[in-house]
Amino acid sequence: MPKRRTRARVSPFQKYKLAIAAIVVVAAAAAVFLALGHGPQPQPDNQIQILEKGQSTGRVRVSNGQLIVNGQPFVIRGIGYDPIPIGRSYAYSFYGNPEIYSRDFPMIREMGCNVIRTWSKVTTTDFLDAAYNNGVNPIYVIMGFHVEPANISNPDYRSAVVNEFKEYVRRFKDHPAVLMWCVGNEVEYEIQKRWPDDDSKLRDWYTLLNDLARAAYEVEGDSYHPVMTSACEIYFIGDRETGSDDNSLKFLDVWGATIFRGRSFEGAFDQFRERSSKPLVVTEFGVDAWDSTREVEDESTQAEYAAQLLDELSSAGSRVLGGCYFEWSDEWWKAGSASSHDYGGFDMPSFPDGVSNEEWFGVCRVLENDGGPNIMQPRAVYQVIKEKYGG
Repeated sequence: MPKRRTRARVSPFQKYKLAIAAIVVVAAAAAVFLALGHGPQPQPDNQIQILEKGQSTGRVRVSNGQLIVNGQPFVIRGIGYDPIPIGRSYAYSFYGNPEIYSRDFPMIREMGCNVIRTWSKVTTTDFLDAAYNNGVNPIYVIMGFHVEPANISNPDYRSAVVNEFKEYVRRFKDHPAVLMWCVGNEVEYEIQKRWPDDDSKLRDWYTLLNDLARAAYEVEGDSYHPVMTSACEIYFIGDRETGSDDNSLKFLDVWGATIFRGRSFEGAFDQFRERSSKPLVVTEFGVDAWDSTREVEDESTQAEYAAQLLDELSSAGSRVLGGCYFEWSDEWWKAGSASSHDYGGFDMPSFPDGVSNEEWFGVCRVLENDGGPNIMQPRAVYQVIKEKYGG
């Protein structure tokens, strides 16, 4: 018969030592496994994804569909501000020329404006200082930030523009003149011109928009300023297929929209409320002062349209934060020579003459001034805005 094997007896102390040894072996094996790149890996700080944000604790915030500034409800009585001098192109940066904004800001305050909106990146603190005016009748700034639609799907561009925006926010976030960050202007329109049958480009834009809004929050933290964009009209907003719905844009705080429907907004505010639960800023509205039918300047019709639009805006109802009239001054660079006041028109059936004359939208006409900054000469619409804004 074979011999029966007997099991050696193990003392409790020996069991303890064996257990410790086993733990050490397993831990060592796990360390090797992770070192080889297997299993969950720690994320670098710049790749940590914040999934949501709470209400801002900052001096500018959105609460229950209202804009709150320094603890008080705030209505935007704004103007689009891009005072490119005669003879200069759109690329000219006026932020470094205090003669320009020192000329304009007193007139803008007198008109009753409390906000200006820029299309380009603000580049100097001096500009913001002049706008804020030590808190005396301050002009707050919707801080523009350009997004290039041509590169919207390029991963390198997307990464670069997020980093650029973070630096922009980091530089100016503590300035008291900052009201909101506005990323992109009518990007949808530019995309549809380039790729009329490719909705993937719109999806790329809206994912980038949400990434940019998230990036601002990552920089500012709980005291963040609202982030908005300026959409081309209402119709692109709230589309789940392209990602412009509220659920897809969790980090976007406010919608902006350019609305040019002629004498009236024609139900735009109700249409917006059906599409989004976010607040709305009308980033551009108004008509130009050129009558292309008679080939004469017609500032009275411009003023008449502005009066009705401003009345409608003031009674727009819930979640409409106000708007920025388009625009402070004529822009000679938009058509033909930047040194001549051309028309630059395109068909716009809702306008008085059926044409949008791009160089003639200014509240002020621009006059040449040898040896100094251009002269701003208010049109009739200046007094209308002053009356409606309570200037």
